[in-house]
Amino acid sequence: MAIQDFDSVKDVDYREAADFLKANDDFCVVSHAHPDGDTLGSAAALVLALRKMGKSAFALCADEIPRKLAFFNGANVFESVESSSKAQTFVSVDVASKPMLGALDFLVEGRKFALSVDHHEVNSIPCEKRLLRADYIANGEIVYELLKELGVPLDKEIATVLYGAICSDSGGFKYPATRPETYEYAAELIRAGADFDFINKRLFECKSMEQVALEKSAYEALEFHYGGRFAMVAVSAETMEACGAKESDIDVLNQIPRQVEGVEVSAVLRPKGEEIKVSLRSNADINVADFAKAHGGGGHYHAAGYRLCCSLDEAKARIIEDVKSVFS
Repeated sequence: MAIQDFDSVKDVDYREAADFLKANDDFCVVSHAHPDGDTLGSAAALVLALRKMGKSAFALCADEIPRKLAFFNGANVFESVESSSKAQTFVSVDVASKPMLGALDFLVEGRKFALSVDHHEVNSIPCEKRLLRADYIANGEIVYELLKELGVPLDKEIATVLYGAICSDSGGFKYPATRPETYEYAAELIRAGADFDFINKRLFECKSMEQVALEKSAYEALEFHYGGRFAMVAVSAETMEACGAKESDIDVLNQIPRQVEGVEVSAVLRPKGEEIKVSLRSNADINVADFAKAHGGGGHYHAAGYRLCCSLDEAKARIIEDVKSVFS
């Protein structure tokens, strides 16, 4: 059965979202393409919880799960795209817009998700119901609270993927939007059996040889503008090929320009098909989601992204001009 067609979006609270999940079955939980730990952990935790409730549930992702994140699928909750035909109720997690679905964008062609669980400041994903907490640093925090409302007890499997989700998007609990509750949830997940040492190493201390090669090229390609307040790295298709890198290897580059002393805004550019994908980060009180929204993208206050239909050199010039207003 296809995703039902709805006319409007209703923002719901935890009780309403829990009632919806209790009243339905045959779930397909959809994560975003180019997956990170937060979307994978949120999807896996929700699927595992629904199964504990006696529901039929599985997860989908348009892209292959990176090797270092394979532990998020330890319980084999992710299935092939073909499985979408057997689902009755479609839920998205950590998906803010249609482009984030990647090759799964056919799921919202003229239709909507039954429920969206998300934490992005800018959310335009077609859905009937939306559980949104834009001030939460990780979507995994929302899923954690939703499981509490559902009355599903934590076990080692759920605790592992939820801890990974929260740890991933909080940057190891060091990003500014980390709340006291974030640490409290992590503590309870560790008590429930999450192997925090293993997870931290997989997320932050594990790099492939391809990623090491990408990092080397990124340091050589670093550009600084506006007195060092804006830093940028542009990765060409040729560089990607020379490094043997995939799209999933790119995430290691986002911190390189951001970590330079004095940098307030940073950007990483790379080709994505016929487009240029732009990832923005900020250290100061600068909302990069506003920049992304102006180009049809979205994200969070300190981390956002969008795409440009132009050459890599043209994209660089446009971004330098776009951020000029911040430093004037």
